[in-house]
Amino acid sequence: MKKVIVTLSLGVLIPLMGVSQTTLGPGTTGTSLSVAGLPHNFSSQTWNPYQNVGLGGQICQPCHTPHNSNFAQVTEAPLWNHTLTTASFQMYVGTGSFGLNGGGYGLTAPDGTSKLCLSCHDGSVALGAFGGQTGSTTMTGYDNGNADLGTDLRNDHPVSFVYDSVIAGGVHTPTYIYKLFDGTSSGKAVSKLLDINGKVQCTSCHGPHSNSKGYQLSMSNQNSALCLACHKK
Repeated sequence: MKKVIVTLSLGVLIPLMGVSQTTLGPGTTGTSLSVAGLPHNFSSQTWNPYQNVGLGGQICQPCHTPHNSNFAQVTEAPLWNHTLTTASFQMYVGTGSFGLNGGGYGLTAPDGTSKLCLSCHDGSVALGAFGGQTGSTTMTGYDNGNADLGTDLRNDHPVSFVYDSVIAGGVHTPTYIYKLFDGTSSGKAVSKLLDINGKVQCTSCHGPHSNSKGYQLSMSNQNSALCLACHKK
């Protein structure tokens, strides 16, 4: 059981340490997207179409819009503005009880906020494809493709699975109050890291609007605290 736990934990740690794949670095840190240079502050990017119409580049509109949002397809984020991915994905396939006997939790495609993240990070949709624009620059050609996860997600931490379905002794229950990197209580249950449907998503570990911890992490991973919020040692 411990061997399986270590394998899954590395799915989170590998992107952070840059082992076996390259990723963006921790980036400019800050708690607000208004901070220039923040990884998700796209106001100065040449692929941002609003750079060319005298609006000085938009910070929020690559993802959100005040009018004519894609409310019919997207309920996971308010006033969604970006074109959704329609790619086919190869999903994570686990081992033993963590993968439901190697079946990868029975998933065939990401959903929820993970699908929203992958609408840029799978490399199939142009970064500037929002607000009726089409764009041409994809994540594959942006910053050397360091943040391009592609459509083969078998080597990435699993997403879009219901956390309850994998309780098999190696992870904490959803009601477990996880600890911070310094050993103090976070005061929050694992369920707070899950989406409204109790699923693990990209946003369980990463936050789109703040980079105060680097790597868009939702909490510090010092002493592997983020991994150990869910995984038992």
